[in-house]
Amino acid sequence: MINCSKFNEDFWRLVADKSLAGIYVHDDQYRILYVNEIVEKATGYSREELVGSSILDLVYHEDLEKIKKVLDKIFDEEIVSYECRYLTKSGKVRWVWGYVTPVRCEDGLYVIGNWIDITKRKQLEEQLKENSELFRVLVHESPNPAYIVQGEKFVYANKSLLDLLGYTWDELKRMNPLNFVHPEDRETVERRYRERLSGKRAAETYSWRVITKDGSVFWVTGRPSRIMYKGKPAVTSILVDTTDLHMLTSELKKKSEYLSLVNKILRHDILNDITVVEAALEMNDEKLRENAMRKIDRIVTLIKESKAIEEAVGATYSVNLADYVREVARSYECVADIQYSLMDVFVKANESVKSVIDNILRNAVTHSGRERVTILLETCVEGRFGVLRIRDDGKGVPDEIKDRVFEEGFSTIGSTGLGLFIAKKVVELLGGEIKVYDNVPSGAVFELKLRRY
Repeated sequence: MINCSKFNEDFWRLVADKSLAGIYVHDDQYRILYVNEIVEKATGYSREELVGSSILDLVYHEDLEKIKKVLDKIFDEEIVSYECRYLTKSGKVRWVWGYVTPVRCEDGLYVIGNWIDITKRKQLEEQLKENSELFRVLVHESPNPAYIVQGEKFVYANKSLLDLLGYTWDELKRMNPLNFVHPEDRETVERRYRERLSGKRAAETYSWRVITKDGSVFWVTGRPSRIMYKGKPAVTSILVDTTDLHMLTSELKKKSEYLSLVNKILRHDILNDITVVEAALEMNDEKLRENAMRKIDRIVTLIKESKAIEEAVGATYSVNLADYVREVARSYECVADIQYSLMDVFVKANESVKSVIDNILRNAVTHSGRERVTILLETCVEGRFGVLRIRDDGKGVPDEIKDRVFEEGFSTIGSTGLGLFIAKKVVELLGGEIKVYDNVPSGAVFELKLRRY
């Protein structure tokens, strides 16, 4: 994965080097292999000085054991967030918060780290403890959003928080703070808030999503702490907008998954088939030639199917699911009785969805066990998701293989076994989900859910 020349030249040069977040890569011996310009500027060391040295050399001595525990989790291939101090070349101690992401390559495990400097935020937190009046003066004009929550309402919010959420103070103080938390994060944020308010949970750094007045979603990172405000317990935090950092981490993960899968297809599946073709050419045997032609067809299929993964990691935009269904299903009307029950549903996706629909329709026709299968295509809305159901009246999917149909290489007819596997991978890369269950009275239902735009 990490030795793809196009990935290194295009991605690292244009994105990583110019990123406002510090980015570094080290191996499983902690040796630094790469740092971007922000890391150079923040530490005072040049790239030449840092590459080849140990990442632990930068860590402040009091935080070494904590960072070693973080790295232990990384080598178990977990994505971990951390907060620690580091030493600059001039001897200054500064704070950072970030993510470390494991990347499995052919020659071993590597770690990609992303961090932002939170020294200013830590200093502000210390000043809050020492002098509440100084806190109000400094924080109210801070570019970082800040708040104090007590009970079920805001009792303080600085201008940056009001700007971020898009509300006036008069509006905000009458609203429940949890209303601004993304539904998927709300339970966790509420539980931690109540535990912290009661003194059962210490201060900690973590991230969650907030929803603004116009419906936009931002990632924020804070370190909520329990304080006494006007004689009663409250929770306060200074926030950092980490949307770009989370998006970068997500893109790195998607690129890593894509490169891993393409590498597998190129090195294993296609190379094995090429070996058969070479043997047929050398031996000039008719049966081998027939087998070679089948292998060539298989190679073409593999390349086409892997292209869907490439499209899935690209930009997403508003897609009318019903339009894509009609476009793909039209080519199957000559081999199946296609019925439509479609409504316009706009989802966050791209062209890769067409390959998913095509794969499912092709499977319905191929595995139906009927001379002419009937397929019903339905689209609808369920909460935050747009839903596509593809129902057929074929022989269905036996219970014993329902959990296996999306596995890599699984096939009951000797095909590549990558069609439904790649379909599932595409849907997951788009932030959706796919499943199969029984149709009534016969056949199967493939259900695809994608986030609404």
